Amino acid sequence: MSPEPAPSPSEDGTAAPFPAGVALPPAALTELPPDMAFAVWQVLRSVTLWAGEPERRRAGMFDPDYMQEWERRLLTAPFDPEARFPLAVVVGELAGPNPGAGRLSWACVCVADWALGRGAIRAALAFAEAAARATPEHPRYAWLVGRLMRRHGDPRGGERWLKRALKLAVAQRDWEAQARALTGLGNLCVETGRYPEARELHTRALRVSRRWRLREQEGMALHDLFIIATEEGNRAEAELHARGALDAYGQSPRRLCKLAHDVAYWWMDDGYYQRALDVFEALLGHFPNPDDRMQVLGNIGRAAGGCGDRAAFDAAWRASDDLDPLLGTRETAATALLELAYGAVSLGDWSLAAGIAQRAADAARQRSEATVLSRASDLLEAVQHPSRAPGLAMARAGSGAGSADRLAAALVASLREPAGEAGALA
Repeated sequence: MSPEPAPSPSEDGTAAPFPAGVALPPAALTELPPDMAFAVWQVLRSVTLWAGEPERRRAGMFDPDYMQEWERRLLTAPFDPEARFPLAVVVGELAGPNPGAGRLSWACVCVADWALGRGAIRAALAFAEAAARATPEHPRYAWLVGRLMRRHGDPRGGERWLKRALKLAVAQRDWEAQARALTGLGNLCVETGRYPEARELHTRALRVSRRWRLREQEGMALHDLFIIATEEGNRAEAELHARGALDAYGQSPRRLCKLAHDVAYWWMDDGYYQRALDVFEALLGHFPNPDDRMQVLGNIGRAAGGCGDRAAFDAAWRASDDLDPLLGTRETAATALLELAYGAVSLGDWSLAAGIAQRAADAARQRSEATVLSRASDLLEAVQHPSRAPGLAMARAGSGAGSADRLAAALVASLREPAGEAGALA
């Protein structure tokens, strides 16, 4: 049979906008361009129907002639080939007598990746979930759904899928998927403040990674244990885990940069501004993307202000101002400007601090970033009365020979080694 309802494909590969008797696509697809939303919805609905049936009832679900014609229309439809090609693969598989679940799942993941790249989060989640349901015994598809749900605001759904991924990975002796599922569950616990549970999960991930020599996963587990130690105020343990993560990451530029950023930010929050500044300045060259550079420049400005380095602050402030017209998503603008404003406060330049804080507030208001807007508004009010300016961490000096200073030097040395592009910090 053809998918119900089964309007004939139009000349451009989409069924006419919304034929009589057909419900509008679910909210998951309202993020997509109108000219392709219905075609995407039809494919999603078809693969979901197929995955929901017992295997013995899947044969002959769809009319092969109809599906082959639909596949042909999709292949020549006038919309993005990064979407229509994997959509056509799904339809082509469903046209055959024995669709390959692995090929269906992979094509669904390709559509999910395309949707993520265009900010269509709910559509991406829908196709990722379809991939996991099409191949229900595969732990990595379950992990992918759980990871996406955790990152995009559905912690309960994320936990459910990550637990499923863990169970499947243990049963199938897929050690990397097991470590990744444990890491995802641990991060969920961190996000809800359940630190003892998070510590246990990340420690389990560390044991699995070390046992099976999964070095990048080992680094990720140690990185996460570093985060927990900083939240619990355990400085010695935090530095130990950070050093271990640095050693485990080796030549993984993206992971290394994220670790260096997190460690430097922790030092900056605690008043070790010079140590943080050295790392942030070494980080800057790894981020050609303007939005990522803006984030690092904001941190450089705050750290430079904290250690009284006016020249470094001014350089960061000028560079961020030059970057402003080049920003794409503007996701980092408000936070970076707020960090620069804090740097100006540390330098005692109240007028400049007020001007930058106002820009931070404006940027946060445009993107409805309530937390940044509140902090920027508080800073604006405070700098009108310098005696009530926010109390930033007092500058602390390292000994130059302590373990933290050696860690900072190792991070800087690693960042200065030739490496590929690091990618986004987030």
